[in-house]
This record gives sequence, C-alpha cells and structure tokens, in this order.
Amino acid sequence: MMRDLLQLFERTVTVVSTARRVAAFWGPVTDGSALVAPLLALASVVALALLTGLAAASVALLIVALVALYLLLTEVLGISVEIAH
Repeated sequence: MMRDLLQLFERTVTVVSTARRVAAFWGPVTDGSALVAPLLALASVVALALLTGLAAASVALLIVALVALYLLLTEVLGISVEIAH
C-alpha cells in the first residue's frame, strides 16, 4: 500500500514538473538529441515569423476596411464623419 502511494506521488511530481516546464518555460520542453533541439528552435522562429506576418496583414486589412467604410459613408451615403479637436 505504501509502495503504491509512493509511486503515485512520484508520478504526480513528474507530471507537475513537466507541466511547469511547458507552461512557464522554466526548463527545456523536450529532452531531445543534438539534432532535434536546433530544429525545434528553428521551427519556433519560423512559426513566430509567420504569426507576426499574419498579425501585420490583419492590421493592414483592418485599415483597408476602415478606409472603405469611411468612403462608403462619406461619398455614397453623404454622412459627414468629423473628429472634433
């Protein structure tokens, strides 16, 4: 009985420490070989670059949509949009 509780405690500590490393980046996420670690780092940088490009494209699309809305309101519907000083 005591042995089973000790094994359960050890497994729980292992799972908690793994979850802590993954969630808070307090340690390496994977204990990979010399080939896997650089590839994982490279994949992370590429994913970050792609997500940054996606965010920039989203902001550009938002600006285009707002300009189109402004033109629709002012030129087609004749509503004046002014910003007070």
